[in-house]
Amino acid sequence: MNVSSAPSGVTEVGSGIVLCQDAHSLSERRALSMIGRVCRDYLDENILTPIELLHHSGHARLLNGAENLCAALVQKAAVAQAQATNTPMRDKVKKLYAITTAAITQVEAFEKRLPSTPLTHRLLTQLNGSDPLYGTRIAYCALAHHLNMSKSWSEKAGRVLALFDAAIEPAAVAVLDEALSEILQAKTAVPELLGKFRDARLRIIQLMALLDGRYAADDDAYATDFATRLHTIAAKHPMPAVRESVILLVRRLLLSSVPLLSEEPAEEFPATREVYALLTKDREFAIELGAADLFEKRMVRLVTAEKLSRLIPGHFSAPKLMQGLKLFEESIGEGPKEILLKYIAYLFEHRDLEKEFVDPAYSNEEKTEIAQELRKKLISAGLSDHRREQFIGILDPLIQRIGQDQRKATRTQCGPEDHVVLEGNRIPLKNWSAIGLLFGPITGTFLEGELLKLTVKIKNPKLQITFDAEGDVVRYSDDGLVAMKYRCLDAQTAKKVALYFDPLAGARA
Repeated sequence: MNVSSAPSGVTEVGSGIVLCQDAHSLSERRALSMIGRVCRDYLDENILTPIELLHHSGHARLLNGAENLCAALVQKAAVAQAQATNTPMRDKVKKLYAITTAAITQVEAFEKRLPSTPLTHRLLTQLNGSDPLYGTRIAYCALAHHLNMSKSWSEKAGRVLALFDAAIEPAAVAVLDEALSEILQAKTAVPELLGKFRDARLRIIQLMALLDGRYAADDDAYATDFATRLHTIAAKHPMPAVRESVILLVRRLLLSSVPLLSEEPAEEFPATREVYALLTKDREFAIELGAADLFEKRMVRLVTAEKLSRLIPGHFSAPKLMQGLKLFEESIGEGPKEILLKYIAYLFEHRDLEKEFVDPAYSNEEKTEIAQELRKKLISAGLSDHRREQFIGILDPLIQRIGQDQRKATRTQCGPEDHVVLEGNRIPLKNWSAIGLLFGPITGTFLEGELLKLTVKIKNPKLQITFDAEGDVVRYSDDGLVAMKYRCLDAQTAKKVALYFDPLAGARA
């Protein structure tokens, strides 16, 4: 493009804040970007891009004629420039009025050079090469008139996309690339062009899929005609301005407090990992986006001490430890890992780990298997050598004790006469131990931790007993089975049950 080949008249003095030396430099990308930010509400309301505002004299004079609005926008830009350069705002206002007035005069001269024929990509290329200094601005003028009176972003984008065909030259692509980039920056354009904002995760996938089909997780990425057409074009032609806009939009979403999928931390965590894996497929792109920093900031907001109970739910230590180690392994950044490590250490060191290790309805063999899986996770989770050995030193003796105490923990399968009575209903008892019951199927809603009172009736050749019990629900399965941790309400009955499961207990006592 001719503008980029000329010496730059734009000086960047802050994050996105630029100074323009003359009217010509207003057409450079960095200047157009600042115009877009300063005039965002006005542009969105009138369905305009900065290119159109600056390169169509009708639009420019209309804004210039709205004196109060124009003054407010000029002042807004001048304040930003003055603060960034520590200079008087009055000087900046005077300079801005001078170069914008000169820009309108130049555009009127360019418009006189435009042919009356409809715009095509060939004409854009011709206009771009018609003047060594002002060719791109003349091409912008032609495009601004071509887009004039568009009633929606869809219509405007459609007019731009229609100018592409197999024979298009790079000069025309560069002009149209800038226009599409500006359209994507409009606040109301993306929802209109890509569909309603269902969730931020899907929106990021849609945006990335415009650049590269590898990012399209499913057909939803190309759910609109605009998405399909732009992706096809971007696959054939370099479009650095569109790429820059997509990266900016993705960064904005990641920096915002909007959840990627859900306000529920247990759902948001895997969604965050999914999007992180997606955006780091391409290492160079991940560096350009600053993915590591952006996702660490998200993880810091997601993994907090206040949210741990929702990220790692339940009552029993083994599943909580497995989940905590899994989150530790998958967390991004040192802050979240440190919080999770402290909680894992608390579970290992500050609770009765043996007592609360697993659901009491599990058999001893299952408990041993769970402990071994936990040991494997400890080794693979990326803990420091010191922490890993410290936790294994706690877990290994526990595994040994579980094996030595097998008879006490063994569950007993029940016969056809064994059942429980709950609220007057007889329910089959599947198996039981000295501390756990598993019964069902039963319809209803049983919440984890809910207190139940029931009667247990056992009838087999070795034991015939009926007793009242109470305890907490620890699991309610989809097939209607209730697992609960219980205690006998009668002390003498409790002793009989204990002796039934451990006949040697009396002798040892």
